[in-house]
Amino acid sequence: MDNSREYTVQFPLQGKTIQAPQGITLAQAAALAGFPLNLVCGGKGTCGKCWISIEKAGVKSRVMACRTLLEEPVSLFLQKEDYVHQANILTGGFAGRRAELRPAVTKTYLPPKEMTPDYCGGFTSWTDPYLLKKLGGIFRQGAEGQGITLVKRQEQVIDIQAGDTRALLYGAACDIGTTSVALFIYDLNSGALLLTLSGLNGQISHGADVISRIAFACGEEAGTKILQELIGKTINDLLEQGAASLPGLKENLFSFVAGGNTAMQHFFFGYYPENLGHSPFASLSLERQETTGGHSGLELPRRCQVAFLPLIGGFVGGDITAVLLTIPEDRKLRLIIDLGTNGEIVLGTKDRYLAASTACGPALEGASLNCGMRGSRGAIERVTVDAGGAEAILCQVIGGGQAVGICGSGIVDAVALMLRYGLMDRTGRILSRKEYEELHGGSDLGARLAPYLAVHGELPAFYLTPQVFIDQKDIRQIQLAKSAICAGCLALAANWGLKLDELDELILAGAFGNYIDKDSALAIGLLPAVAADKIIPIGNGAGLGTAMYLLDQNLEAKARELIANTCHCELACDAVFMEQYICQMDFPELT
Repeated sequence: MDNSREYTVQFPLQGKTIQAPQGITLAQAAALAGFPLNLVCGGKGTCGKCWISIEKAGVKSRVMACRTLLEEPVSLFLQKEDYVHQANILTGGFAGRRAELRPAVTKTYLPPKEMTPDYCGGFTSWTDPYLLKKLGGIFRQGAEGQGITLVKRQEQVIDIQAGDTRALLYGAACDIGTTSVALFIYDLNSGALLLTLSGLNGQISHGADVISRIAFACGEEAGTKILQELIGKTINDLLEQGAASLPGLKENLFSFVAGGNTAMQHFFFGYYPENLGHSPFASLSLERQETTGGHSGLELPRRCQVAFLPLIGGFVGGDITAVLLTIPEDRKLRLIIDLGTNGEIVLGTKDRYLAASTACGPALEGASLNCGMRGSRGAIERVTVDAGGAEAILCQVIGGGQAVGICGSGIVDAVALMLRYGLMDRTGRILSRKEYEELHGGSDLGARLAPYLAVHGELPAFYLTPQVFIDQKDIRQIQLAKSAICAGCLALAANWGLKLDELDELILAGAFGNYIDKDSALAIGLLPAVAADKIIPIGNGAGLGTAMYLLDQNLEAKARELIANTCHCELACDAVFMEQYICQMDFPELT
């Protein structure tokens, strides 16, 4: 790559122009301009999600952005659906127990009369040059008459400010997901939630899943640094948004707590992740990680306390530690499933847990499917049959208007519908229109559903709209994903010695788990066969648990206790998982 020369890259539909170095891909140029493309495959050219229209030297063409290099001035005509934005990111949550307000960081005001030293004595007993330089600066500005505010972590002074700033003390809880990031800003004096901010994880330009990103980090000389900078930029952009509506936020945010899976922990701190990419899938450290604002790459006060929740093992990370902090401390036996880009499963009670991770996505989040997309504007999120309406298939689209694709919750609904109405058999084979008409064409509904069956290329397909469809290849991808989740649940149940009807509750955490219809999820075998009334969506449990950890310093010890009581199970070595993974490929019998 020749970085010595730059070319003009125009984005006419977005009204933006940038200068970018020669030799980067057009996908990288789009990301530099703030329009990251949907690079599901991590830029390997296999997913086909980044075809865009361009113009060079007056000639228009369609190219694959991840494989086309910048060698001359170019215009990129990006449609809204080409780049990731306006995602429907879950930020709410539910806690089965409450956290007390006991933040680790507090402020204390020291009035001028308490700053008078003895003759030839010292103003303080501090030995920290950073604090003493700041105190000298306050004296130089003649601000000592206002007194000073001490910022303390427990009883240790970590920073000082001129005047009485006790009213301004903020903390942030950050849920770093593989796909999205949610940031919760709290008033540490009152415990009040002041702001909720969210955005897409900038790392998605290097792959939709953690394995793609680990491969990028290990395959590129500066790969780990690039991924660290991308997540830093994502968080800094959210902090900038927060500062626009909450003056003084950045100067007074002294506690930042993050949670995320094991790969996100490594990328947040810039740890080289090679050992996560192969057996025995070992982390550099499972312990709580700490640094300061000045060393974090985030736009925070230099002495802001930055922490990442401790991990459980494998890819079961601090986000699941956070989810467990929200679970009531009772004797109920719960199966907890966090359905995101990576799927984590936990089974047990407050005294003992089994935990595992398995490949939930990216198919169930819309990636790797012909018309799949994330939950953003234009995505079909609900699919139903209307037996008596003008259209047999009704699609609910995020933001209204014409559908441009289908996201995870819509995919689960659509597949369940295909199964219920015989458009597909239990093995996942989509029927041809002729076959379907022979079997069901005699009924009014069957005659109205038949036209939705057609062909895409040479494969049978089910068309939800003239532009949005699910074909046979898509169904196979969905079967792989749903089988992995269900098999993981059954493997943990077998390790526990549990019959599914003995479960008290099945907890669904995470954005995908919150939006899917539980009856549809049961119908396709994404979830094990439990009573629907036992399934409880709790929303963003990881975000809420991280916030509880921020607000109550005593939960640090509780998190360590939970981890000590949790046994990580490696499903790749589990005979039950391997057997059930094959068995669960087929869809359940209709009931």
